[in-house]
Amino acid sequence: MAPRTVRTSIAALALTALSALAGCSSDTEPAASDHKPTPVSSAPNHDKVVADTARAYMLAWLAKNPADAKSMCELSTKAHRPNFDEDGGTITGCVNSHWKDIGAGDDDSGRAPLTIKISHVQDVAASPTHPAGKGALATGHRAGEDQWRNVLRLIEEDGKWRVEQVEDVDDYFAHTADPVAQILAGKS
Repeated sequence: MAPRTVRTSIAALALTALSALAGCSSDTEPAASDHKPTPVSSAPNHDKVVADTARAYMLAWLAKNPADAKSMCELSTKAHRPNFDEDGGTITGCVNSHWKDIGAGDDDSGRAPLTIKISHVQDVAASPTHPAGKGALATGHRAGEDQWRNVLRLIEEDGKWRVEQVEDVDDYFAHTADPVAQILAGKS
């Protein structure tokens, strides 16, 4: 085949390929008969679900006294529940555990409302005692009190993201903006 014919054939193939790609555009502009944008992806936003679950857990634990043990249990993996060794981590056993007494003797009447911010949601590797999942940093604060931070590991269990591990962010990490992976890799 002559060089000119080869170039013409390649150009024709390229034009055909580009035309096919243009027909598969990911543009979300509605068609004339369709008034709804086409969703780009139907996959759930795992990071948002993880952040919402982590925040709900922290609020159940710390927003008021006593803690909301039922919500804490429902948001936790079976292995994270305090009754795992006794009955495999059932919700009923968890609600009847010592979690129901968290903060029972504390008086919150004069305290400001709690704010919880969840950030640094990320994939985390398995540790020697916990499976791989998602990690998140919870920062809590009440007006007039010092800010504190916890790191949480969440994993999927029974089709839902649940809390598997909670660790305090100690003074060693006071000047670290994102201690999530480092803490979850080394603490059980």
